[in-house]
Amino acid sequence: MAFDSKVLMQTYLDEVVQNGRIELIEELAHADVIDEANLAFRGPPGRAGLIAHARGFNRNITKVKVTVKRIVGDQTSVMAWWSFTGIHAGPWLGRPQSDKPISGNVFSFFDLVDGKISRYSLYLHAAFDDPMVFDSTSPQLFQTRT
Repeated sequence: MAFDSKVLMQTYLDEVVQNGRIELIEELAHADVIDEANLAFRGPPGRAGLIAHARGFNRNITKVKVTVKRIVGDQTSVMAWWSFTGIHAGPWLGRPQSDKPISGNVFSFFDLVDGKISRYSLYLHAAFDDPMVFDSTSPQLFQTRT
């Protein structure tokens, strides 16, 4: 049976992001995965970095509901366009806790090797009172949009 990159992405979004099942990262990602968003915040390298990234999101954005708009991929890469809603329950992206509803639109990109995540990058538009854009691939990580 062939590996399905779209199923891997859907599992990550549903189970890890929405349901907080961080333990699944062990089977979804290589030990030396590069998480560009985690690196931007000077987090730990490898799988521990992806775990820190997911844990931070789940801790600071609660009552998460993920809506997947589109997933496209092949054996070596997969991209998802998705959105989320939740409560801004802790400091996130340099913004203090507000306890207000928050939403965002995200493009997540996984590079894959042997059916596991080897690199993760993302583009995020977070709808704070003053919306923000975060691009894990950009030297200028945060941009406020009016």
